[in-house]
Amino acid sequence: MEDTSVKKDDGFEESNRMHAINGFMFGNLPGLNVCEGDNVSWHLLGLGSEADVHGAVFQGNTLQVNGMRRDSTNLFPHTFATAFMQPDNSGIFEIYCQTSNHYQAGMRGRYFVSKCGKRDPAPALQYKGVRTYYIVAEEVVWDYMPDRSWERERHNHSAESYADVFLSNENGLLGSRYKKAVYREYTDGTFQTPKARINGDEHLGILGPFLWAEVGDILNIVFKNNATRPYSIHAHGVLERETGQPQVANPGDIVTYRWEVPERSGPGPNDSACVPWIYYSVVDPVKDMYSGLIGPLKICRRGALQSDGIRKDVKREFALLFLVFDENQSWYLEENVERYSKGNHKEINLLDDKFVESNKMHAINGRLYANLPGLTMFQGEWVNWYLLGMGQEIDVHTVHFHAETFMYKSGKSYRADVVDLFPGTFEMVEMLVGNPGTWLLHCHVSDHIHAGMEIVFTVLPRPEPALEVVNYSAELPPEDKDESQKIMVFGAKLAQGQIEATVITLAIAGIVLFLVACFLLGVVIYLERQKRLRRNRRSILDDGFKLMSKKNSGL
Repeated sequence: MEDTSVKKDDGFEESNRMHAINGFMFGNLPGLNVCEGDNVSWHLLGLGSEADVHGAVFQGNTLQVNGMRRDSTNLFPHTFATAFMQPDNSGIFEIYCQTSNHYQAGMRGRYFVSKCGKRDPAPALQYKGVRTYYIVAEEVVWDYMPDRSWERERHNHSAESYADVFLSNENGLLGSRYKKAVYREYTDGTFQTPKARINGDEHLGILGPFLWAEVGDILNIVFKNNATRPYSIHAHGVLERETGQPQVANPGDIVTYRWEVPERSGPGPNDSACVPWIYYSVVDPVKDMYSGLIGPLKICRRGALQSDGIRKDVKREFALLFLVFDENQSWYLEENVERYSKGNHKEINLLDDKFVESNKMHAINGRLYANLPGLTMFQGEWVNWYLLGMGQEIDVHTVHFHAETFMYKSGKSYRADVVDLFPGTFEMVEMLVGNPGTWLLHCHVSDHIHAGMEIVFTVLPRPEPALEVVNYSAELPPEDKDESQKIMVFGAKLAQGQIEATVITLAIAGIVLFLVACFLLGVVIYLERQKRLRRNRRSILDDGFKLMSKKNSGL
């Protein structure tokens, strides 16, 4: 009897995994039409297997989820979410999964925002400030791990370390150095002087500059492409008026991108004072990102920032990208093989499992095994951490801070020392650092720890000794302190300034009442004395009459 069974191999099985939205792929889902200014609810459903880790992103407009501003929401098997949108940007936009291999496999749809002509156009927002950044895409040699001393000590000086597969350039492997493209900020439009990374900005590592704005700003991004292939800059959260993808900058080109920051780009009602976003090149979103072009952006409420972009109520801010940089998908893979492999590079099998694994760099801001500098702070300081997640299915990260806890928002405020990151997840946590020392900060997924996704941060003792005062409200983030610092007075909660005003008012009222009481007491005493005098006069008159009567009777 003839064997008619189908022989399955990995390629055949993969070809039958259809990365779909409502059963459609690559923008074929019909019927997603909305009107500009409408209130729109998106009901998002997740099902499937362990591979179904999705970050559903809505391009072109933002969402509110649990009162928090987002443009994406995470979905896992048998989880559901509702997101609310009031689109202010007409055009054709993508809905897609941020998990990069799902995006490449077609998990993309399109929604259409039309003016519809049924209402008067909303009044144009009056923008209040313009900020200009000068950014260059430049090609560099990037070392994921310039120093192995910490890693060797952590692994007890063992002859063979978990790190060897990623850091050795023996036996056809490439080691820790790769050609990459990065965003770097310059001081002005001549693009002659790079802006120095000082005051802790060294921690950005491979990331581009930490861009920032307040609601009501316009950002002009003057972008020069000094790389050898086309790139661009696209940001989440902001309003980009261009239809379709941002303009491409070919090698040598200078392109200016205009990012508007309306209210819907900033924090929602249940957010902290600032929300994190991200920017990257979208000529080929996946290959451009793995080549190195990515950076952080924050948008804050009006008036929340100092002139240098730091929040008024915090001391330091750090941005950390947890990403397995897949160098196998970099534009520069062939160049890196030719430059950094030993022996005959033409004999290297680019599909060999060990070679493929060796090029997956489990990095925080592009560094492995505690090689990221600049994470230094003082005991007692408020610090904001902007935590960014991108990548593919393996980029499921649990970010753990040793020795410290933080407050984070999820509709309400919560305390934790671990926060979850997935592709397309951007979180901001607020920390009151309290334990001097050097502490570990890492992804708690076991194989990510072994592969080097760990750094350290240093808390220095207070610069000046101070009297210890127990202040339980100090453990709350700045915007939650107001409620905790209120004191119950006459059945109502009053803030410190209100208490002082109330005490002054009560003191004045007390003085007035005291004077009135003194006056009334004086009146009473005066009337009593008058009454006593009248009695005395009557008594004297009566005695006089009696004496005269006696004298008359004697006559």
